[in-house]
Amino acid sequence: MVCETKIVADEHDAIQGTKKDSIILSSSQMWTSSTPAPNPLEENDVRKDTVFIREFERTDHVEVRRIFYEGIMERIPNTAFRGILQQSQTQFLYALLTLMCFVVTKSLVLTCCVPFVLMGARYFYSHKVIHNYLACALHTDMADIGEYYMKPT
Repeated sequence: MVCETKIVADEHDAIQGTKKDSIILSSSQMWTSSTPAPNPLEENDVRKDTVFIREFERTDHVEVRRIFYEGIMERIPNTAFRGILQQSQTQFLYALLTLMCFVVTKSLVLTCCVPFVLMGARYFYSHKVIHNYLACALHTDMADIGEYYMKPT
């Protein structure tokens, strides 16, 4: 994930760069949480709960693009399936189409297939839109991260 001019990665050793410039923080120091403080017995496994933040370097280009790609790809199921929970008009439209299918065809089997076809089409078009965005982003601002994000404004 790219945050302004910083990079956050789970695997600190996988990213080349100057290790002396790294800042090591536990996630509890970065974000407040409503959970109680961790058990002192669990502190022996520090790497599991540690976040490393450092300045972006040109050698991070491939890793940043991978993190960006994976983060955007996670949006496909959210836009296709979970997003419909907040879209009552779309839910109504899908129910209406399913009912119309039953009225026209009088087939219970075909009517049961309509919601799956609609959700499949929704997933396909969400996938298509997000891939088009990724293609554009990876060839414009993510192609030269230093030029787009590291230059002072």
